[in-house]
Amino acid sequence: MITLEAALYVSGRALTLDELSNIIGKSQSTVQKLLDDLSFEYNQKGGALEVVALPKDRYVLQLKPELTPRVGKLIPGGLLSFASLQTLVFIALKQPIIQSELVAQRGTHSYDHIRDIVEKKFVDAIPEGRSKLLTTTKLFADYFGLDSDRIKLKAQLKFKMKKILDDQREFEETAGITHG
Repeated sequence: MITLEAALYVSGRALTLDELSNIIGKSQSTVQKLLDDLSFEYNQKGGALEVVALPKDRYVLQLKPELTPRVGKLIPGGLLSFASLQTLVFIALKQPIIQSELVAQRGTHSYDHIRDIVEKKFVDAIPEGRSKLLTTTKLFADYFGLDSDRIKLKAQLKFKMKKILDDQREFEETAGITHG
């Protein structure tokens, strides 16, 4: 189980059951049992990390989302600001959306947010005429523990992101960070 945990930790991305099986040299059914045990241990411990099962037999070891607002500044590449996170949620719920439509609805400051979330690879921006077509990436779905199917993602997002946005707003208000 130690090698399995180490693989999840160092990968920095979701790994498939097949990949994990190959890494530790065990059958997929054995790996599944080990993942269940590891997930249970993390839940029992009540620590900062969790093992998350994603669609298509993929697994990730990640920081619990409710902790991100407090320690996000330590994340390489930095944490998304509350305003960028709002723009990201807006894109995820309205996708696919033309950048010019988003800016018309959210304001010109959205250009900075879009640049930030595209740099962090949460959103793809594909040229479409004089604008860009914005959609979320697989990394976005994995990072927030959402399904990569857009319809399912949107349903999950409405529930999950409300909590993340509330936590981020509370943290920034407490820290005296302005939104812009």
